[in-house]
Amino acid sequence: MTDPDPIAALAAQLQELRGQLARYTGETGHLRARLEKDSSEVAMLRVEVKQSARKLKEEIAQLCAEAQREAQAEVREELERLGQKLDEAIGKRKADDPAAPYWLGLPQDERAVQLGDLREWVETVARVQWPAYLASLPPCWPAHGEAVWELGNLMTEWRRIYSDPDARPLPDALVYFDRWLPGVLGRLERALKCDASGCRLARPSRPWERPPPRYT
Repeated sequence: MTDPDPIAALAAQLQELRGQLARYTGETGHLRARLEKDSSEVAMLRVEVKQSARKLKEEIAQLCAEAQREAQAEVREELERLGQKLDEAIGKRKADDPAAPYWLGLPQDERAVQLGDLREWVETVARVQWPAYLASLPPCWPAHGEAVWELGNLMTEWRRIYSDPDARPLPDALVYFDRWLPGVLGRLERALKCDASGCRLARPSRPWERPPPRYT
């Protein structure tokens, strides 16, 4: 029996190693190809992600701009509504507020009518309803301009407060009796020095009661 040829055995091993190397090389190439493909897909995916993120950012910015425009439009509409309500309230207040009585430059007949209306209110309303308040008001008050102006304002404000039975504002009535009425009566009591002897305007004034001369 002859011994196996060592060279042939080595050649067979070498051939097997070459086969294994070829398989490994093929597998490595396959893996490299897959890696290159995966890398390309990853790069494409990155591009898509960037594009999607940019598009999403643009959409968010557009939505924010639209929301801001809508909010601004709502604020403008609300301001317009408030402005309209304010204008209506001011207009209503102007319509509700009567003009103050004016006495300068009135024709004699018009002044007589206006003064008659005031006299009637003083005698039939003020003296009847508040006799103690008006006890110090002399009967000659129509001859005094201070009384005519002050009482005319009182009458007009009283009518504004009480003329409408469906709208008689309590705060205005409280202010009327707390401030306007006592203020006017107090000033008139200090200004009108008439007494039981008659109106001081009808009496000849004494030297110390005469007003100082006017210089023009």
